[in-house]
Amino acid sequence: MKEFIFAFPLAESLENVSVFLEKLQIRNTSGAIIVPGCSVALEVFVKPSVASLSELFMAHRPLDESEKVALDAHQSLFFLKGSLNGPDSLREINALISKAIAAGALGVYAEHSGAAWSAKAFSEMEIENAPLDFWLNFIETKNVLYTLGLESFSLPDLCVSNSNGDSEKLQDLLLTVAEYLYLERVLGESGTKVETEEKETFELCKENSPLFTKNVLQDTKSNVQQYFIIYLLFWNMNISLDTYLKAYMYQ
Repeated sequence: MKEFIFAFPLAESLENVSVFLEKLQIRNTSGAIIVPGCSVALEVFVKPSVASLSELFMAHRPLDESEKVALDAHQSLFFLKGSLNGPDSLREINALISKAIAAGALGVYAEHSGAAWSAKAFSEMEIENAPLDFWLNFIETKNVLYTLGLESFSLPDLCVSNSNGDSEKLQDLLLTVAEYLYLERVLGESGTKVETEEKETFELCKENSPLFTKNVLQDTKSNVQQYFIIYLLFWNMNISLDTYLKAYMYQ
């Protein structure tokens, strides 16, 4: 499995991060750790605060004024790194992240996908029913909606034509397909069919062309293009997505 990295902005200063970590039963501020009830081998580290953090979160979803103030006033950043090894480990990591939010983290940023959720937004999510929701991000071009972040699940990213519905519906569709592939341990291969709750059936088709090209980026809506560039530059990640799956409506 590829590594995931989650970052949590904290109200505690670097000198007092241990106060927060104790609530998670984490004794160290750096290095490998073992968390009771979690079978995943994890690493942690902390970093100083960064300026204008709310802008990074707003690139993913809107924030109200109180959320902006809280994020920009954070005093430190706590990072959690590891690799999933199956559906059980996903549930364990989700439980740990939920515990971190309940312990006072101001939000969570998925470095592997660019998805960012304030504590308020995260608390409103139904993680048990939609375990992959906060792990993934979406990139929308004029004609296509893509996922970003499935590499952490050792899966290719997915895309679907915008002609199949509105953005919210298609995001739900791609999440449904992703959950099916990962939780049911289904290989993402051409010809795999997935049925949604609405009884629509989609067939996965392998696509070997590069996921993002210069023309695709130029064709994105300005705010999405800006966010994608911010994501690449801010985290200095080298995203390799030479192969992905395209979900077509199956008649």
